[in-house]
Amino acid sequence: MLTDDQLASLDEAWTPARVAGVIGTAPVGALVEHTVWFARAVCSSFSASFDEFHGRIVDVGTGAGLPGVILAALLPHAELRLVDASERRLDHARRASRALGVGDRVEIVHGRGEELAHDVAWRGTHDVAVARLLGDPAETIEQLAALVRPGGVITIAAAESATDRWDALPVTELPTSSVSWSESPVGLFASVNVLAPIPSSFPRRERKRRQSPLF
Repeated sequence: MLTDDQLASLDEAWTPARVAGVIGTAPVGALVEHTVWFARAVCSSFSASFDEFHGRIVDVGTGAGLPGVILAALLPHAELRLVDASERRLDHARRASRALGVGDRVEIVHGRGEELAHDVAWRGTHDVAVARLLGDPAETIEQLAALVRPGGVITIAAAESATDRWDALPVTELPTSSVSWSESPVGLFASVNVLAPIPSSFPRRERKRRQSPLF
């Protein structure tokens, strides 16, 4: 868990994000608690404790740094890549990263996950991909799968209303497992294993994904 000093520093760092409506009204303690359960879901896929987890995590649609910045603080040996299409939101993530002193393990990148997934420096180079508010399950899995190496995992904070959609996995187009569910007092987490390299045609362009969702 974070220390009282870290919580206070993070709260101060995120004050502008809260004023701007980027992270909502939940107190920092609640955001940290949610991310603790997120980290447990990630680590359970590798049968590892927080201290035992060594891997690279990409957080797509991180916004002000949720959950990525807090994951970096909770998992002391993890490397994090935080991605968002809004430079303005990423300014809040940078501020939070400095507040928690995790900048040496956190790379913050302005970009779109579906575009970076076709970059050789990103494609298949992560042990874990996470997302908190990325959207539709079919859209999420298609964007994230190619970022993860075979044997890695995608872990999502999932809405209870979307469980039937997630349970449609796997689909023939993508070599993934079916979904594994982690229940917690703060909500549901869906984990999906990537079983083999993702075909080079994925992820498709946004218009195509929306016209013909995978499931």
